[in-house]
Amino acid sequence: MNNVCLCTGNYAKNPFYLKFSDISLYSIEELCYYFMERVHLLDDSVVSAELVNWIRHECGLTELADELEGYVRKHVSVAAFVSTVFERTGMYDSSTIRQVDRILKEQSSLTTIERYKKRAEYLYQQGRFRQALSIYRELVEYIPSRDSAGRALLYYNMASVYAMDFAYKQAANLYYEAYLLHPDRQTRYAYILANKKALTDYAYGAFKRENPNWEEDFLKVEQLCAQADERWLASRERQLVTELARLREEGQLEAYSQQSQGLIRQLKKDYKRQTMD
Repeated sequence: MNNVCLCTGNYAKNPFYLKFSDISLYSIEELCYYFMERVHLLDDSVVSAELVNWIRHECGLTELADELEGYVRKHVSVAAFVSTVFERTGMYDSSTIRQVDRILKEQSSLTTIERYKKRAEYLYQQGRFRQALSIYRELVEYIPSRDSAGRALLYYNMASVYAMDFAYKQAANLYYEAYLLHPDRQTRYAYILANKKALTDYAYGAFKRENPNWEEDFLKVEQLCAQADERWLASRERQLVTELARLREEGQLEAYSQQSQGLIRQLKKDYKRQTMD
C-alpha cells in the first residue's frame, strides 16, 4: 500500500508553469515531486523570485516564502533551496533529503556543456525533438574536436531528429559525419537507411555500388525495413487510418469527421509540444 501524503498550503488557482519541462504545477507537493523526479536536471534557475512569489501567493506558504526569498537575495545554491522546500513540507524523510542534497552539490561541479547535454538528452527522451535539436546545434560549437565520441553522438541525435521530420537528406549528411567520427555498425545502418529514403532508386543503386564492402549492411537495412512494415500493418495507427477510409467510402461522413478531427487535434497537440521553445 502506498503512503498517503497530507497536503501543505493551498491548491493553486494559477499554476506555476515550467516552460522547460512543459509542466504546470498546482501545489507544493507537485513541486516537491517535480524536484525529486528531475533532480539530475535542476540548476540555479530553480532559485527564482517567480517561484517564491508563487509559493507565497498561490500556495499560501508565507513562512516558507520568506525564508526562500532570503535565499534568492543571497544567491544560495540550488541544493540549499530544494532541501529547504523538502524539509518544510515534510514530503520526504531526512535520508532522502540528504541524498538529494548530495546529488545537487555534485552536479554543481558540472561544466556548462555537461549540464546542457543532460538537458538535451532529457528533451530527446521526452519526444521534444526540436528543442533538443536547438541545444545539440549549440553544443557542437563547444565540444572539443578531440572528443570524437561526444561529437559523433550529437551528430547522430541531430540526424535522428531530421529523420523524424522526413528530412532524410540532412539526416544522411549528419549520420555520415557521425560515422566518420565513430564508425560503428548502428550508425552505418542509419546512414544507409537515410540514403534509401532520400535518394531515387537509381541514385540509391549507385550508392550501393559505391560501397561494395557494405553488402551485408544493405541486406540488414532491407530486413529492418520489412520488419517496420510488418509493425505498421499491425499497429493501432494503421487500424485507425483503415477505419477512417472505410467510414468515408461508406458515406458515414459524420463519424468520419468526428474521428478525423480528433486525430488532427491530437497531431496538433503533439506538434505544439515538440516545437515549443
